[in-house]
Amino acid sequence: MSKLSSMWVLTLRLSVAGFWLFFASQRWFNRGWVEELFVEAASGNYIPFYGNVLRELTASWEVLTLTITALETAVGVMFLVGIYPRIAAVIGTFIAANLWLTFSFCDCLWNRQDPAQVFWFYYSALLLNLAILREKNQPSIIRHRRK
Repeated sequence: MSKLSSMWVLTLRLSVAGFWLFFASQRWFNRGWVEELFVEAASGNYIPFYGNVLRELTASWEVLTLTITALETAVGVMFLVGIYPRIAAVIGTFIAANLWLTFSFCDCLWNRQDPAQVFWFYYSALLLNLAILREKNQPSIIRHRRK
């Protein structure tokens, strides 16, 4: 892998780490605002089976929020440090796919105002995690000592 390719992979991974850590940090100390957002997205979701699952999960929104926040934080830290980045990319892809399906395919206020922005915001997160997953060589920000 050339130096330029390594720098691109490292930059991509660190950028996606920042993405996950930023959005996880929004819920580290205050998760109350998530309930209204999630309930509205679940009730307005028009994907047949997926929407039904979301509506069932609204009763346990706080447990779901804590789980997603912990996973987003773990993915961000794993990307940042370079520990198991492909496993982190699988988890990040799963989270991004769920966010994309939840918030991009619902009859909600934010989709009526600017559906393209909502769609591409979550879809780009999905694609960036897939791009990291695709990379076989993941450069580390921590240098390995030579013996």
